[in-house]
Amino acid sequence: MIDCVICGSGFDPAAVSLADPAVEVGHILALEKYGDAGTICMPCLANRGRLAMMYDPDLQY
Repeated sequence: MIDCVICGSGFDPAAVSLADPAVEVGHILALEKYGDAGTICMPCLANRGRLAMMYDPDLQY
């Protein structure tokens, strides 16, 4: 268990599921844009991904 760097809740990085598209986008951003993959819990990844899908002009097609 480690603590999420955004919200501080404890989570297991190996248990993160990418079944939700918002979590998947958040994970891709964590890998490619922010460099904090493995330190963000699923709810925070989903929030990041959801906000990016709505407001990030680089993801708008």
